[in-house]
Amino acid sequence: MEIQSTINFLVGSILSCIGLLALSATLIAVNNLFARFWKPIKWQIYQAQDIHVVDHEVIEDLKKSMAQKKIERKSNANS
Repeated sequence: MEIQSTINFLVGSILSCIGLLALSATLIAVNNLFARFWKPIKWQIYQAQDIHVVDHEVIEDLKKSMAQKKIERKSNANS
Protein backbone atom coordinates (compact mmCIF):
# COMPACT_ATOMS: atom_id res chain seq x y z
CA MET A 1 0.00 0.00 0.00
CA GLU A 2 2.88 2.38 0.66
CA ILE A 3 4.24 2.01 -2.90
CA GLN A 4 0.79 2.70 -4.35
CA SER A 5 0.43 5.96 -2.41
CA THR A 6 3.97 6.98 -3.35
CA ILE A 7 3.24 6.36 -7.03
CA ASN A 8 0.00 8.31 -6.74
CA PHE A 9 1.86 11.24 -5.17
CA LEU A 10 4.55 11.15 -7.89
CA VAL A 11 2.03 11.00 -10.73
CA GLY A 12 -0.07 13.73 -9.11
CA SER A 13 2.97 15.98 -8.73
CA ILE A 14 4.03 15.44 -12.34
CA LEU A 15 0.52 16.10 -13.67
CA SER A 16 0.19 19.21 -11.49
CA CYS A 17 3.44 20.60 -12.90
CA ILE A 18 2.37 19.83 -16.45
CA GLY A 19 -0.97 21.56 -15.78
CA LEU A 20 0.80 24.60 -14.34
CA LEU A 21 3.07 24.78 -17.39
CA ALA A 22 0.09 24.51 -19.74
CA LEU A 23 -1.73 27.26 -17.83
CA SER A 24 1.33 29.51 -17.95
CA ALA A 25 1.79 28.92 -21.68
CA THR A 26 -1.89 29.71 -22.28
CA LEU A 27 -1.68 32.95 -20.29
CA ILE A 28 1.44 34.03 -22.16
CA ALA A 29 -0.16 33.24 -25.52
CA VAL A 30 -3.32 35.20 -24.67
CA ASN A 31 -1.22 38.09 -23.38
CA ASN A 32 0.78 38.16 -26.61
CA LEU A 33 -2.40 38.14 -28.69
CA PHE A 34 -3.89 41.14 -26.90
CA ALA A 35 -0.67 42.97 -25.95
CA ARG A 36 -1.24 45.83 -28.38
CA PHE A 37 -4.35 46.91 -26.45
CA TRP A 38 -2.63 47.61 -23.12
CA LYS A 39 0.70 48.63 -21.71
CA PRO A 40 3.13 45.90 -20.69
CA ILE A 41 3.48 45.05 -17.01
CA LYS A 42 6.62 46.35 -15.36
CA TRP A 43 8.15 43.44 -13.49
CA GLN A 44 11.02 45.47 -12.07
CA ILE A 45 9.96 48.63 -10.28
CA TYR A 46 13.30 49.62 -8.77
CA GLN A 47 16.42 49.53 -10.86
CA ALA A 48 19.66 49.77 -8.94
CA GLN A 49 22.20 52.17 -10.35
CA ASP A 50 25.86 51.40 -10.07
CA ILE A 51 27.57 54.43 -8.56
CA HIS A 52 30.95 53.21 -9.74
CA VAL A 53 30.07 53.51 -13.43
CA VAL A 54 31.53 56.75 -14.77
CA ASP A 55 29.86 58.62 -17.60
CA HIS A 56 32.75 60.48 -19.19
CA GLU A 57 30.52 62.81 -21.22
CA VAL A 58 28.81 64.06 -18.08
CA ILE A 59 32.15 64.61 -16.37
CA GLU A 60 33.48 66.56 -19.36
CA ASP A 61 30.35 68.73 -19.42
CA LEU A 62 30.74 69.44 -15.71
CA LYS A 63 34.39 70.37 -16.17
CA LYS A 64 33.52 72.75 -19.01
CA SER A 65 30.73 74.42 -17.06
CA MET A 66 32.94 74.78 -13.97
CA ALA A 67 35.73 76.26 -16.08
CA GLN A 68 33.25 78.69 -17.66
CA LYS A 69 31.99 79.78 -14.23
CA LYS A 70 35.58 80.25 -13.05
CA ILE A 71 36.34 82.47 -16.07
CA GLU A 72 33.17 84.49 -15.44
CA ARG A 73 34.10 85.01 -11.78
CA LYS A 74 37.62 86.20 -12.73
CA SER A 75 36.30 88.60 -15.34
CA ASN A 76 33.70 89.96 -12.89
CA ALA A 77 36.35 90.38 -10.19
CA ASN A 78 38.63 92.34 -12.58
CA SER A 79 35.82 94.67 -13.66
